[in-house]
Amino acid sequence: MLGRIVDYAGLFPPAALGMERAVQNYREYLGGEDAWMLGGFVVAAPRLEEFAAAFEKECCDEQQRPWTLSIVCAGETASDVRAIEEFQQGAVFIGSLEVKAADARGAKEALERLPAARSRYVEFAPERAAEILPVLAEYGARAKIRMGGLTAESIPAADAVARFLQACARERVAWKATAGLHHAVRGVRSLTDATGSARAPMHGFVNLFLAGALAFFGADEAAVVRTLEEQDAAAFRADDDVMRWHNNTMIADQLSQVRSEFAICFGSCSFTDPVEDVKAMGWV
Repeated sequence: MLGRIVDYAGLFPPAALGMERAVQNYREYLGGEDAWMLGGFVVAAPRLEEFAAAFEKECCDEQQRPWTLSIVCAGETASDVRAIEEFQQGAVFIGSLEVKAADARGAKEALERLPAARSRYVEFAPERAAEILPVLAEYGARAKIRMGGLTAESIPAADAVARFLQACARERVAWKATAGLHHAVRGVRSLTDATGSARAPMHGFVNLFLAGALAFFGADEAAVVRTLEEQDAAAFRADDDVMRWHNNTMIADQLSQVRSEFAICFGSCSFTDPVEDVKAMGWV
C-alpha cells in the first residue's frame, strides 16, 4: 500500500528549501528506517545543473540505493528537454518526467517532445479528463492531479477527484498526485505553517489511494466519494494482508496491483509529515 509512495518535493512550496538542504534531507531519508516509503527526488528541469553540483558536494558512495529523479518540466518544453538530455550523473537515474497541459492539444505537443523512454506524467485540471486522458492512453503516458495548494480554492472537491479517478480507471491510465497531501486522512487543517494561516478541509493520501483502488476495481462514484471524504482514521483498518474500510475489503495483492498499475505515488514537500501520520495511525 505505502511502499515508495512519497516523491520528495522539498524544493517546492510551501517548503521551498534550497537545493543543498533538500539534497541533504533526501540523502538522510534514504539512509533512515522509513526509506521504504520514499520514492523519487522531485526537481525542475531548469535546476538540473544546480542539482548535479549539490549532489556532487553532498553525496558520495554512501547512499543506500541509487537516486531516482522525477523531473518537472516547468518552463518551455524544448529547453527542458535539452537540460534533461544533457544531464549526466552516474549515481542518479531519471525515473519520470512531468509537464502541465491546458488541453488535449497541449498534452499531445508536450508528449511528442518528451523522451518516450521515461514515464511521462501530464498534469491537467480534473474537469478536462474526458478530453485529455485518451491522448495520454494513446501515448502511453500517465496523469497527474493537483490535490491542494496554498489557498482553499486550490483544493479540488471530492466529487471532482472521484470522477478523475474513475475516468483514469476507464482509460486504464495510471496517475500520481501532488500538493496538499501531507496527512494520511482528510481533515480541516492549516494551509501553511505561517501563524494565522487559513484552514480548510484537506485531502488525505490514504483516502486518495484507497479511493483510487475502488475506482480501479469498478466501484461507483458514491463509494469513491465516501472514501475521499472520510475523516475518521479509525475507519481504515490495516492488517498484514487485508485493508478494511466502510464496507470494503482489499487484500494485499489487490493493493499491490493498484500501486504498480494505477495509483503510483504522490509528491510532497515534506517526507516526515506523511511518515509520522502513518505511525500515529499505528500502521508502522
